[in-house]
Amino acid sequence: MDKQEAVALVKRSLPKFATAGLPPLSVDAIAAVQPKRIASLWAGMGSVWQLHVSTSTAGAPPLSIVAKRVELPAVCTSIGDQRKKDSYDVEAAFYSRGHAERLLAAGALVPYPLHVEHRPGEGVTICMTRVEGRSSHRGDSEAFVAWLAKLHATYWGSRADEACGCGQ
Repeated sequence: MDKQEAVALVKRSLPKFATAGLPPLSVDAIAAVQPKRIASLWAGMGSVWQLHVSTSTAGAPPLSIVAKRVELPAVCTSIGDQRKKDSYDVEAAFYSRGHAERLLAAGALVPYPLHVEHRPGEGVTICMTRVEGRSSHRGDSEAFVAWLAKLHATYWGSRADEACGCGQ
């Protein structure tokens, strides 16, 4: 991702900054955006980028968001590639249909979606807030169970049918 692309993504994400708890920012206040690749996706199907935003506002705190750029093959040649593509499509739907906001309202920590962009035949870009902290496979199992309980409580019974469109 080049700097021009990164600036464009930040600009498209600005309308949701305030609701995501980020400091409100105007297009004119963006001095620069520095993209930094922080992870690769499955099978080389894209990357996760941290976008560091420098502003012209004196004393403004440092700001960064995350952009997940999924680059799908034109044709999926294996069942595995099709599963990966489907998984990314589901993730984009999760963020664009308000499910992250529902989980946040229930107290479950997830990134707040700032912008979801579908590029037909190419892939998806998901811009979101950073989730601070670090992951651990041997972490606090009680915290994980509490998070999982919030997830299930949010989508239990008829709410689950509503979320997946099964009851329609």
